[in-house]
Amino acid sequence: MSELALEIKNVSKSFQIHENRADSLKENIARVFSSKKNTATLFHALDNVSVKVKKGESLGIIGRNGAGKSTLLRILSGIMQPDTGEINFYGKPVSILDIGAGFHPELSGRENIFLSASLYNFTKAKIEEKYQEIVDFSGVENFIEEPVKNYSAGMYLRLAFSIITCLEADIYLIDEVINVGDANFQMKCKAKIEELIAQGKTLLIASHNLNEISTLCNRIVLMENGKILDIGTSDAIQKYFTIAIPEYFSFDEGKAFHLKEKNEIHSGVEQISILNYGLKDYEATFTGISNQKPISLFVEVEITEPVKISFGMQFCDITGVVAFTASTLARGSVSEIIEKGKYQITFLIPPHLLNEKMYAVNFTLVGEKKVLMKIDKLITLKISDGTETINAVVLPGVVKPIINSVIENIA
Repeated sequence: MSELALEIKNVSKSFQIHENRADSLKENIARVFSSKKNTATLFHALDNVSVKVKKGESLGIIGRNGAGKSTLLRILSGIMQPDTGEINFYGKPVSILDIGAGFHPELSGRENIFLSASLYNFTKAKIEEKYQEIVDFSGVENFIEEPVKNYSAGMYLRLAFSIITCLEADIYLIDEVINVGDANFQMKCKAKIEELIAQGKTLLIASHNLNEISTLCNRIVLMENGKILDIGTSDAIQKYFTIAIPEYFSFDEGKAFHLKEKNEIHSGVEQISILNYGLKDYEATFTGISNQKPISLFVEVEITEPVKISFGMQFCDITGVVAFTASTLARGSVSEIIEKGKYQITFLIPPHLLNEKMYAVNFTLVGEKKVLMKIDKLITLKISDGTETINAVVLPGVVKPIINSVIENIA
C-alpha cells in the first residue's frame, strides 16, 4: 500500500430528515397533545463509496448540490464519522473545508495562527518556523496583532487559507475554497495549489468550478445521490453535464445543438429585438456536428432606430474556458451606427479548429466601450469528427487544429 495516500472502503453515511418539524416551543407542546406526530425519512448522503487515491495524485470531486461531496470530505477530515466503512490515510492529512474553523474572534491574527495550526497537531516549533511565511502569504502583516473580529472578510479568508497551505502535510482535503479573497489573492491561491501538486502532495478538491477542476486534477470523481457515478477525466465532466445541465444534451428535433428558449432572451437595448438564431451550413454526424466542415452561427435582429453598436460572439467549452471571441468590428474600432431594419449577423467558424467536446456560444451587444447585453449559452453544441472514437486517441484542449509535423533524420 506504499503507493497509496488514501483508501476509502465502502463508506456510507445517512441522516434523518424530519418532517412536520415544530419551529417554536408552543408548537412542540401543542404537538404532544396532537395526533400529528413528527415523521422522519432516511437520507443516504453516502452510499457504499470506495476509491483509492495514489500518492502525488490530484483528485477532483464534482457533482450537484447534495451529491455527497462535502459529506465525504467532512468524514475524511474527521468532522463526522461514517455509519459503515473504513478510511486509511498513508500520510499526514490537513483539511481546508470551513475557512477559518478554529479562529477565535477575540484573539489576534498571530494568536489565531498558533491556535488554528495546533488543532492540526502541528508543534509550536513547526508553527514558529512557518509563521513568517504564513503572514507574508496572507498579506495581513499590518494587522497581524489586531483581533480577527476586526478583519474584513477578505483578510479573514486570506489568513485562514495561508495557515493551512503553508503548513507541511502529505494530503490536502479542499472543499470549495480555491477562489477566496480578491482576484490577486485568487491567483496566489491557484499558484499555491499548483506548487503543492508540483511538490508531489496529494490533493482531493471538491468544487463546482469545472475549469479549476479540469486544470488542477489528473483524475475526476463524479458523485450523484451519494454514489460514485464515474471516475475519469473529461468523460466524468461530460457525464456531469448530462445530469446537472440537461440542455447541453437536449437537442431540438434530433439536431446536434440546442437553442436557448426565446422567452428567456431580452436584448437589454430598447431599439433591438432578437428575432432568430441558430446554425446553418453545417454537417451533422451521428455524434454531433462535424469539425471537418465550416460552421455558420447566425443571429437575426430587428433595429427600430439607428443605434451605435457592434455584435460579438464568445465560444466557450463547458468548463467555461473561452476558446475564442469574435466581433463584427474591425480591429481598433469601438462601434458603428447600424440603421433601422432587420439584419442577420453570421460568424463563420473554419473547419479543423474545434476539439471533440461540448461548447456554448455566448452572444453580446457592445456599445461605446460598454457591454450592453450578454446572452449566455444562446447556442450549445457538440463537436465531433464524425468517426467512431471508442478506440481513438482523444487529446485534451479546447481547439484541435491540423498541425503539420515532420520527423527528420539529421544524423
